[in-house]
Amino acid sequence: MFTFNSNRFSSLARLLAATALLALGVGCHHGSDSSTDFGDNDASVVVGLGDSITFGIYDTGVDSCSESYRSTAGYCPRLEGLSGKTVVNAGKCGEDSSEGLARISKALDRWRPGVILIDYSPNDLFNGVDAVISNLREMIAIARANKTVPILGTLVPAVGEHAGWESFIETLNPKILALCDEEGVPCADHHKAFVNNSSYIETPYALLSEDGLHPNAAGYELMAETWREPLMRQY
Repeated sequence: MFTFNSNRFSSLARLLAATALLALGVGCHHGSDSSTDFGDNDASVVVGLGDSITFGIYDTGVDSCSESYRSTAGYCPRLEGLSGKTVVNAGKCGEDSSEGLARISKALDRWRPGVILIDYSPNDLFNGVDAVISNLREMIAIARANKTVPILGTLVPAVGEHAGWESFIETLNPKILALCDEEGVPCADHHKAFVNNSSYIETPYALLSEDGLHPNAAGYELMAETWREPLMRQY
């Protein structure tokens, strides 16, 4: 004789309902382009906006900020290889966040990127932390108005002849992370990636150049890897 089991029926009903929701993609966050509106921008184009670290100074064989190095220096070409996206190197040596703010609209108009990576800046040392956060907040707003996804990066550590800059960097970075949380913006925590790296722990110069401020080739590779995760979540 068949005996109706209400508990078993309820469990089956829940399973069937969950299966239907999965099939429709409801209730699941994939970080895919189905939830990202890039507007008229090219989703396959990414711009790296920042200073000499974004440019890639002191990468292997890169001893100046000559335009001839732009396509091969720093994290941008490495991130391009890791992500399969076109990553434009829009770094400018010596730039601070106020100059980046003045330049971001031109970069967005020129390349129409789906994503912009924003990384400023030890050059803001004398401008103060609050000024940097204010400038970053405005850059986020400008990028979003353009339907370009902004991703912020924290500053890499400083040692050796630039060790005196580390106090500013360690004060600024938590505020950058807090701004990301407040604005709901993805963030690449380069400082954490560097200081937790086993090679860096053995010697900071495993990832930093001799000046103790700019990454070397291995450091730029780590930066590219750190950018990759928040970048690919947008697709």
